[in-house]
Amino acid sequence: MKKALLALILAPVLSVSATNAIANEAPEASAEMIKEYTEMCLNWAKDDDISNEELKPYVLKCVNDELEAEGYKKVKDVQI
Repeated sequence: MKKALLALILAPVLSVSATNAIANEAPEASAEMIKEYTEMCLNWAKDDDISNEELKPYVLKCVNDELEAEGYKKVKDVQI
């Protein structure tokens, strides 16, 4: 019983550690790719009527979502 309880406690911890290890191994996207995703996300922002105040956070999240989906590291900033 103690082993099962220990396994239940450690499983989430090990899962998070494995996820972080994978995220740290992701390659960085090229500047060209980031630029393309930024332009694409800006177009989507226009379609979604995003205000100027919300534009940069919207585009940054959008770019990072696309990068992450393609297996790349997230960026901390985008040039708009």
